[in-house]
Amino acid sequence: METLYIARNNWDSFIKGKAENIAIFAPFEYEGGLFYSRVSPDIKKDIIYNRARTVEPLKLFLAPFKEKVVPELQDIPEFVIMGVSACDINGLKILDSVFMEGDYKDPNYITRRGKTTIIGFDCMSPYPSCFCELVGTHPYPMDGFDLNISQIDEDGFLVDINSQKGRFFIGNDQKFFHASKEQISKREQNRHNTTEKIKEQNRDFDIEHATEKLKGAYHTELWKHLKDIENCVQCGSCTNNCPSCVCFLLEDTGTQEEIRKVKVWDSCLFPGYARMAAGVSPRPTLYDRYANRLLCKYWYLVENYGKIGCTGCGRCIAGCAGKIDKRKVLTEALRER
Repeated sequence: METLYIARNNWDSFIKGKAENIAIFAPFEYEGGLFYSRVSPDIKKDIIYNRARTVEPLKLFLAPFKEKVVPELQDIPEFVIMGVSACDINGLKILDSVFMEGDYKDPNYITRRGKTTIIGFDCMSPYPSCFCELVGTHPYPMDGFDLNISQIDEDGFLVDINSQKGRFFIGNDQKFFHASKEQISKREQNRHNTTEKIKEQNRDFDIEHATEKLKGAYHTELWKHLKDIENCVQCGSCTNNCPSCVCFLLEDTGTQEEIRKVKVWDSCLFPGYARMAAGVSPRPTLYDRYANRLLCKYWYLVENYGKIGCTGCGRCIAGCAGKIDKRKVLTEALRER
């Protein structure tokens, strides 16, 4: 992997020039949160490089909330997504496994994936809800991106090139230079500081060996002991905001001339999820459904795809209407096991 350096003012000019020819989305601050917005050559707001993840997950770009799947879409454009955090890049690995591999593939997802350039950012100011280090990942991308941007100070960035697509995006621009040992060392110190902060704010939680301990934990009685679950209002915020949740339902619509099949996100916390034709549900209680969500992340996905489904982004904690901290629930459940 090649690492280059570029001055901040040169990078800003470079991105604005690129935005004249291709759709680029980047994180901007709105009312204290980071949200993706399209970059334009005359944009006045500053792209935010030195914070954490955005409010919305990356999957919104690649697997939209609602879209037509039959007939498949034909006019998907190329675009660039900047500011993708490590937790979203790790979630992307689950989405790729579900929608691009095996016997059943999603042609719309595959097309979008091929037309998307992923530019990751190092996380430098994690939220209190962030816990990537507890699930074996880090606040900076290791792979899965085309380019990664690390802000080393107010004046410049390191740029990691990880694919031919990333190299093509950089092109022959003469404002990029090979990074020095001192610049790389400064980045490593920044990454170490962020890692230690995440570890420190999660010192009271212990979810180590979650996959091994949660195997077979279907029993409702175990989850009924965890009182925080009672606060769940089954709104679906946690699953909608999760970078690796992939559940959806299909709707058949259309006319006599054309049949359309539409894919819509679903949530395993909804009372109607998995309900059968006679009205019977294999998960009739809130405790059954909440357990299923955690078992899916830490057991089912590991068995099916070899990857933990949780990336530690903390969106499920930050967006929970019932103020449930999943780290606390998991810690207590594992102690019961």
